[in-house]
Amino acid sequence: MCISIQHDALTAELYVSVRDAVGFYHYDIEDARMALAGGLYSVVAYVDGQAAGIGRVVGDGRIAFFIKDLVVLPQYQGAGVGTAVLNALIARIREHCCAHAYVGLMATPGKETFYEEHGFLRRPAPGYGSGLVQFVDPISLSTVEPAATSEAK
Repeated sequence: MCISIQHDALTAELYVSVRDAVGFYHYDIEDARMALAGGLYSVVAYVDGQAAGIGRVVGDGRIAFFIKDLVVLPQYQGAGVGTAVLNALIARIREHCCAHAYVGLMATPGKETFYEEHGFLRRPAPGYGSGLVQFVDPISLSTVEPAATSEAK
């Protein structure tokens, strides 16, 4: 088995299809396209020429980095694909970060040990893996109450 990494090759279509294959929340293609455009880096791992895993990094490009959507297709899990994706992302971060930069992530429940084996520290959050999360949905601006104003007297 030959694992190869291609940098910044993640397309919205591949992003959605890999996430769908592992049962993650489905995002529309256009939403995925916009999200990927706002990211810093991405990688696609290939096994014998077939897409096997993905990963991306968002952040400020210098101090704070967040690994997002490190996903390996089920048939390639446990074969080193996740490690290859993570190593490629960390190497890319190291090319651009300053001293003592922060790399965070949210682990899928049950995958925390994988990240610990690669130097990440566990931060407890039962039910969501490591860290804290809040899921939000868009709200129409027309339904937002105008900010209260005070008049000087």
